[in-house]
Amino acid sequence: MDINQFTPFQQYPLPHPDNLLEQDVQRLINALRAVDADIHPQQLAHQQAQVDIDKRFRRLRLNQVLGETLLPI
Repeated sequence: MDINQFTPFQQYPLPHPDNLLEQDVQRLINALRAVDADIHPQQLAHQQAQVDIDKRFRRLRLNQVLGETLLPI
């Protein structure tokens, strides 16, 4: 009998000691793919936020070097 268990928040499939190994291997593959798909948008958002912060920091430094606020921060 195939016992289905899932994580409490994201509902990723979990292995169970009473399942056959071939059942749990596929379950783990599906869970890892789901985690990868869930993390990817967060990684892209983090990268974009870092680019935006770097851009603002460069403008701030340039304004400090010039002693003026030529570029909006």
